[in-house]
Amino acid sequence: MADAASRKRAQRLRQTRRERGDRETNVWLPREVGTAIDEAVERGLFPSRQVAITQALEAVFVRKDRNVVT
Repeated sequence: MADAASRKRAQRLRQTRRERGDRETNVWLPREVGTAIDEAVERGLFPSRQVAITQALEAVFVRKDRNVVT
């Protein structure tokens, strides 16, 4: 289990993100999607899973251009 300082850091991070309007959402992904995301991160297309998922969602729902590292 995380220590008290670690829990407080996580709480502060979540609070900061809430204040800027972000929303935390948990989603179950099919195995193929999770694997594809992991492979894209490993190949360096995205710096993290979070960035990969966020950019994909923005591209579909907000119509932003993806800036993919190649």
